Amino acid sequence: MHTLILCLHIFAMVIVLGGYIFLSVFWWPVLRRTTADVHVQVRCLGQTLRRFFTVVILALTLELMTGGLYLLPVARVARAGSEAALATFYTVLGIKLAAVFLVMLLVPMQLFGMAFRLTRMDAGIYPYDADVVQRVSQRMQTVSYLIIALLTLVVVLSMRL
Repeated sequence: MHTLILCLHIFAMVIVLGGYIFLSVFWWPVLRRTTADVHVQVRCLGQTLRRFFTVVILALTLELMTGGLYLLPVARVARAGSEAALATFYTVLGIKLAAVFLVMLLVPMQLFGMAFRLTRMDAGIYPYDADVVQRVSQRMQTVSYLIIALLTLVVVLSMRL
């Protein structure tokens, strides 16, 4: 059971981190270089972000559930060690949970604060505005790089637990 939980946890992390890396490093730059037509950019962004955030929210939910279940046996092993090992365990765990908390704040901020503007433009609710599209896309890409850095920190810290 422990192995299944670990595999699901790693699978969810691969989906989230890999998705953000692909979106930030490859997809956005290629989309900007490929077409200058704002309507096409908004259509591509809207369709991609709807699917992307659906998958990311589901994967992050799985990540949280399996992360809590995975830590129970690991915490028991840490308690069996020395005081120094236990202190190190809880310090690393605290930093990891703080990074996870920040990711859990940034992803909804991206989805509800930024992506909805683009998807509403795609749906015709907001008028097309090239400046808004460029500004929101740039902000989303910046936040995505921050999320990538935080998730990479989580992965590195997970290897220490």
